[in-house]
Amino acid sequence: MNNMKTKPRTKHNQKGFTAMELLITVLILLIVIAVSTPFMLGAIQNYRLRGSAWQVAGDLRLARQKSVSSGRPYRLTFNNESAGSNPNTYIVERQEVGGTWTMDPASRIRLQPTGSPTYVRIDSTSTPGGGVINFSANGTVSTTGTMKLIDNRAKRYDVSINSVGRVNVTKI
Repeated sequence: MNNMKTKPRTKHNQKGFTAMELLITVLILLIVIAVSTPFMLGAIQNYRLRGSAWQVAGDLRLARQKSVSSGRPYRLTFNNESAGSNPNTYIVERQEVGGTWTMDPASRIRLQPTGSPTYVRIDSTSTPGGGVINFSANGTVSTTGTMKLIDNRAKRYDVSINSVGRVNVTKI
């Protein structure tokens, strides 16, 4: 009589995943990604539009602050979506002693690249009509207005400035 216990015979030591289990897992991940992608793109578009609005508001506040601190008039000149050259851009300029306007260094700001899927643009109904918001040396604004920023889904933010230089950002 043999007292040795025999182990049950197994083909493999089953320490991994089968190809079918991996395939099902990858398939589930692809479905989750496909369902969530449109929601993520919408959120990215909202962030870009809101970020552009707050960037414009910040630059308006900075131009006002620079005019007060330097004692010189500043202005923000914007080109809306229907401008012939450099559409959807704006620049910050200061007035020199002789009366000429000089662009602040590296101050031409483009809201979004033209071909991007989340394109933000300055609406052609933005005011003032000439696209110039002037700050006097004491920080008051002679030409008030509203820059209307819209994206390709017709979502909109308004960045407005009143005569005392207060900037408001409003989601429409």
